[in-house]
Amino acid sequence: MSQKTVISTIGAIIFSLSLVSCAPINALSNTSDNTSNNTSSNTSTNTSDNDNASTNTTIASIASAKQTKKEKLKVGTVKKLVNGDLLCYVDIVDEKGKTHHLGASFEICAKENTYLNKKVRLTYEVANVSDCQSAEPCGKSRRETIISKMEIVQNNSNKLNSKDTQTITNGRWTITTGNSSSWSGVNGTGNFSYRGCDAKGKCINLTGGKATCRDAMCTIAWVNGEYSYFLQDKISENTSTNSTTLIVMKGDKQILRETGFKIVK
Repeated sequence: MSQKTVISTIGAIIFSLSLVSCAPINALSNTSDNTSNNTSSNTSTNTSDNDNASTNTTIASIASAKQTKKEKLKVGTVKKLVNGDLLCYVDIVDEKGKTHHLGASFEICAKENTYLNKKVRLTYEVANVSDCQSAEPCGKSRRETIISKMEIVQNNSNKLNSKDTQTITNGRWTITTGNSSSWSGVNGTGNFSYRGCDAKGKCINLTGGKATCRDAMCTIAWVNGEYSYFLQDKISENTSTNSTTLIVMKGDKQILRETGFKIVK
């Protein structure tokens, strides 16, 4: 064999070995890249899923917190009390006329004559309530917020309802209001009548007056076209004095304001 043939053979062998050695390296590189990409993709997907789950949990927690912090009825007029197997059940109308069905302690129902049709302030407590299907004991109970105390709200309607008809005057205006018994104590309700006469005997008669009492002030309002009539009276335990103010509005403009009224005996 000539030297030239030997050199050619050795060169071919070296070239073949280089091809064989390179192939696994490239394959390993591709496998590594694919594994890395798949791992990264899976990690990203899992992270995204975890983030979504975390977000959903947070939203649910916020919604639950809002529901828990929902403000309970504080003041209302008692319309119905029923002694049930598990609780005393009370129907109370708020100042907007909405009826609320609430649970209370049995002591509340025991004083039905005291609270019925009265405006009351409510106090709540968390109590253990029977979770049985009837009054028969079953050993089950649950925690529930119920009315534990009712306090009758004084002076909001006593002055308005002290007489069904009342006449007041300040020498310039004489005003007679009537049908005050139409008001049960729920704000924005009633059907008061109004007769207002000036010193010359010119009078106006109105009906449909609505009463509202809040912040130590009771107001009866009548609407007559573009005119509105208001009688405002401060709530006071001293019924011998009168603090009534007559206000007449034309649209948004006040056209009359009268004070100094006294009750006509």
